[in-house]
Parts: sequence; C-alpha cells; structure tokens
Amino acid sequence: MTKKPLQILFDAMYHNKQDFADFATGDIIRRVSSKTVTNDSTKERLVFVPDKVLKKYHSFLNLFVFNYLPINEDVVFSYRKGTNVTAAVRKHRNSKHFYQTDISNFFDSITVDIVRRCILRGEEQTPVSDMGEFIDRIVELVTMEGKLPLGFATSPAISNTALLPFDDSLAAYCSHKNLVYTRYSDDITISSSEKEPLFALDDALRDILSAHGFPNMQFNEHKTKISSTGRKIKILGMVILPNGQVTLDSKIKNRIETLLHLYVNNQSALFDLTKSDLDGSYETLSGFLNYANTVDQSYLDKLRRKYGVTVIDTLIHQPKKSESRKG
Repeated sequence: MTKKPLQILFDAMYHNKQDFADFATGDIIRRVSSKTVTNDSTKERLVFVPDKVLKKYHSFLNLFVFNYLPINEDVVFSYRKGTNVTAAVRKHRNSKHFYQTDISNFFDSITVDIVRRCILRGEEQTPVSDMGEFIDRIVELVTMEGKLPLGFATSPAISNTALLPFDDSLAAYCSHKNLVYTRYSDDITISSSEKEPLFALDDALRDILSAHGFPNMQFNEHKTKISSTGRKIKILGMVILPNGQVTLDSKIKNRIETLLHLYVNNQSALFDLTKSDLDGSYETLSGFLNYANTVDQSYLDKLRRKYGVTVIDTLIHQPKKSESRKG
C-alpha cells in the first residue's frame, strides 16, 4: 500500500469541493445538533446529528481510517459488510447452554482515549502517511463530550475496533474452554455443550475488561442470563430451535402473517395497522420479508405456499421510497 498525506486523500475524494482547512481546524460544535430519542424500552438517549458537511468528513474518515482498523472478524458481526446478525446467532446453533449479557451505555463508555488507542493500534494498516499530525483532530471530529456519540456514521466502525484487545482475549479464553463467543455491538453471547463453564463468565469478563483498560465499561446485570435448550432460546431477536435451526421469533412471525393477510384481503386495514400510505405499508411488509429471507428461508417458503409465490416475491423486491424517487 502506498501511503499518502491526509490532505492529498481528502482533495482526491472531494475534488476541492470540500475545504480541507475547515476539516483540519474548523469549529465542530456549530456542525452538530442533538435530539432525545426513546428506544423500545422507553429509555431516553441523546443522539447527535451532524450537518451535511460533517457527514462528509465522517464518510471520508470511515473510508480512509476507520474501515482499515483491525477487528476480530471471527467474533464481531456488527456493522460489517458481508455478514449480519443472523450469522452471529448461527454460530451458536449447535450449543446446548447459552450465556448472554450486554455492555451498559456502550458508546458512552468508549472514551476519547480509547478512540485514540484504536487509531494508533491500526495506523500502519491505513493509507494515511501523516496520521500522527492529525490524530488529535480526527478524535475530535468523531467524539462528543469526551465519548463516542450515538448518531455519527463513524461510531459503529469505531465500536467494532474499540474492543479488539477484549475480543481477542475473550476469544482465546473461550477457545481454551470449548466455548463459542460472538459479539454484536454491545451484545455478548457465549455458548457451550456444557453448562458448568458458563458460571465463571461473570468474573472472567470483568477481569478481561479490566486487564485491557476499559474502566468505564460495565455489564448489565439485569440482562445477564444463562439459558438452556428445552426452553425458548432467544438471541438477538431470533430463536434457536431444539434441532439447531435458527428462525424468527413467534411475535415477528405473527406480525408478518397479519400484515400479509391484510395485504391480500383488506388493504385499507393494512394501511390503518401500519399507520402509513400504500408505499409505506408495502415497504414495511417488504422489510419484514427480507429480514425473514436472511434468517429462515424455509419459513419464507412456507409463506410462499400459503400466500402465493408472486405475492411474496413481489413484496420482497418492492422498491424503497428513496429508490422510487431516484427512478
């Protein structure tokens, strides 16, 4: 790889339509707004919204810096091209016992120091020749209030690489104990054919976090659990059946089939249920079916038999509103 100065790469990408001086020294605060959003658990979170110019800066940094930084691809399945959440769940399909937990306030616990360490750790793998000159500025461009913000396009890639030492150490620990480990953003799943090794994981995870310098990270005790086959095994919104098949949760299946029934028999009621217009309702149903297609194609075949191949395949290939506008 031929490394080049950051400005050369920046100007080559934007053909002088963006100001490198502003990228390197401009006021960031004026380019960010914020809003409070409520997630499914009614917990409020502060999301930072970059303006169009800062979004371009983030796109550049992802392309030439953060997408080059190393991650443990064997265990990390979040925010990566070529893989998805289903692949993370499928790694556990042959296990009998499952340990699940997550990291509380994950993005908030990734500090500027951790971000800087990430960049330095992967500096040689990037095409930037003068990273040392700009590293403080890069960290400034991708953090807010001293931590990784929700809402920045750079945050997902940074969160993948941020835990590399932890991921490597935990993967080695799990390999030694014949355990299967995956991480999807802040969600950690470890599984085994034997239950006993899972009881030591609370202490092991905390020790590994501490050993690698993540003082602000804590595991969510309320979401930490051990489960075993013989009862419903739900991981990352999917279900592992006793035969090892990964499928959709029954609530999602019921939702899909309700929408399909209305699509075929009563489209006015469909619009009422989705609280959307025709295009929006079709796009909602298309999204569910495409999700089903990535998780469990046998279930999708069942829907084809029940509602017709034409109905299902037409909805799967339903264009999004943005694509319709482009056309």
